[in-house]
Amino acid sequence: MTEDVLIPLVVFGSIALIAFFAFHFSYKKRLVVYDAIRVAIEKTGNADPQLIDAIVRENVGRNADLRRGIILVAIALAFTTLGYVIPEEEAFGPMLGVASFPGLVGLAFIGFHFFAPREPTV
Repeated sequence: MTEDVLIPLVVFGSIALIAFFAFHFSYKKRLVVYDAIRVAIEKTGNADPQLIDAIVRENVGRNADLRRGIILVAIALAFTTLGYVIPEEEAFGPMLGVASFPGLVGLAFIGFHFFAPREPTV
């Protein structure tokens, strides 16, 4: 295989592999949670709704969207800085294009933090 085939294959294959592992471990985590609920029901005969809600609910803080947004905007700034620092004159445009993806997603998360309604915390 030549470099023209191998490099895109490795890049896109690694993206697919990362997505596979993210979904796989998320599935495993849910499986463990449901097994714990099943064992609790088998031992006691019934399940307390508050216990199930505490087990199933994600413990995400009130500022989770803001944190994700700030991190993604920082990654976008890092890509923009990298494009500026690379000595080739034509590197800034493509790096700015790459930086636009995490930057816009980060701005969307920041917008969610400020404008999306939140569930009351218990």
